[in-house]
Amino acid sequence: MFHISRPAPLAIALSCLLSSGCAISLGVGVGEGDPEWGGEDEHEDDWEEDDSAELKFRIAELEAESSVKDAEASLRDAEAELHLAHKTLEIFHEGSALDQIAEAELDVNRTRVQLTEQRATLAQLESDYSRYGNDELARQTAEIVLGRHRARIGFSEVELNLAERALERMKEFEVPKERHELEMALHSAEAALEAAQLALEVAHIQSELDIRQAEEDLEEGEHDEDGDEEEDWDEEDEEEEHE
Repeated sequence: MFHISRPAPLAIALSCLLSSGCAISLGVGVGEGDPEWGGEDEHEDDWEEDDSAELKFRIAELEAESSVKDAEASLRDAEAELHLAHKTLEIFHEGSALDQIAEAELDVNRTRVQLTEQRATLAQLESDYSRYGNDELARQTAEIVLGRHRARIGFSEVELNLAERALERMKEFEVPKERHELEMALHSAEAALEAAQLALEVAHIQSELDIRQAEEDLEEGEHDEDGDEEEDWDEEDEEEEHE
């Protein structure tokens, strides 16, 4: 048979009080779920959700602003490209095309004059050497000099033919081809500008929708939080009534 001494209940009580005091001083394991000790933990998740919703809303604002700025920059680039295309085509019509044709015509005329002069020089030399009659030395000299001039005339005739063909090719193909390419570049720049304008409009609309959706999500989170607080208050009132 066991005997229990009387001081045992007092020792147990003191042990419990000391354990509770230590626990209270450390803030561990006491009052979990009690508003007095752990009330902040109840709303910690709600605060984190609020911060997350506000951050998402701010991100939506920044992304919307960034997309609009990108669209505006693309629009400015398209406007600059269109202006450049207009200017390039204007310069081509007013100067470049005319200058190219003028240079080709100048080559043709220069070669024609040169050929005419060479033919006249050859005719004069033939007339001069014909007066020497049967002189062997004069005949040999005439063959050398006249042969050299006839070769030059042959070269000039080929050069004139090439210059005339280049002029024809310039007028019939190269200038129209360059004009067509510049006109196509202008049309492409106009289409790019229209696309950039539409993209900017879409960016504005999309940014408004994104911000509106973020606002709705934020308001919905605040509404849910208010509802949870009302439920907590109702539960506390019911508990007080039961007490």
